[in-house]
Amino acid sequence: MKIKIAYFTSTGNTLWLCNKAKEFLEAKGHTVNLYEIIKEHNEFKQAECDLMGFFYPVWGSNPPDPMVEYRDDMSFGDGKKVFIVGNCCALNGDTGHLFKKILDEKGYDVFLTDHLYMPTNFNLPYEPENKWKRVPLEDERNKILCRAEVKLSEICNNISDGVESYDGKSFMNHLAGALQRKTYWMGDGYKSHFSIAEDKCIHCDLCIRMCPINNITKDENGKKVFGDKCILCVKCYNLCPKDAVLICKASIDDEKYRRYKGPNEDIKPVEYR
Repeated sequence: MKIKIAYFTSTGNTLWLCNKAKEFLEAKGHTVNLYEIIKEHNEFKQAECDLMGFFYPVWGSNPPDPMVEYRDDMSFGDGKKVFIVGNCCALNGDTGHLFKKILDEKGYDVFLTDHLYMPTNFNLPYEPENKWKRVPLEDERNKILCRAEVKLSEICNNISDGVESYDGKSFMNHLAGALQRKTYWMGDGYKSHFSIAEDKCIHCDLCIRMCPINNITKDENGKKVFGDKCILCVKCYNLCPKDAVLICKASIDDEKYRRYKGPNEDIKPVEYR
């Protein structure tokens, strides 16, 4: 089969899963192409396939904003087979089920929805601390990745065999999802508090190139300026080589609020510009 997968990745977890899925599915004789949903959405839309997939991180029981925009603009599916795979640090809610419902209404045949647990990619100042909201150290991170790889292999077997499987449709999933979506607005408070620790910044401009929605620019003095379009993907915050990007002043303590540099060194940040 020809399989095309659209993905959005913030700090590499989803890209890591996509690369693994590509390996698993190609080992079964399928042809798999990956498309980053922001810079390659037109290529994804136009590519011929027998099977279509979506991989994304779960943000408050929703897919990321760019994935939602693409999904909502999708044309009639004419029965095209689709699978949906989300990932999160703790609570998936009913994200995949709602994604399926929307695509079903557009005429697609969503036969599988599932999700995996992946390492937390940021812990925020002033939030209650718990084990799910800690950026893991190497040993803990590798254990999480090993468990995810085992489950992903099972998911890919189901995808390859066309097995119907639906995650996120129970009453508790719906309840958890609804609560998350109603309270996710609280994270918006962080969006207006991004800044640069000027004594750390080396002016590499990686943050500008990585920002998926062009929210970081420079003023006439060459200082970074954060606009009002932030979607809290935390690419700039985590992947700055000097940890110079701050989410509120307290995050300058990068030992307490350590940055997530991705699942491994093979995963590089997506540079949009």
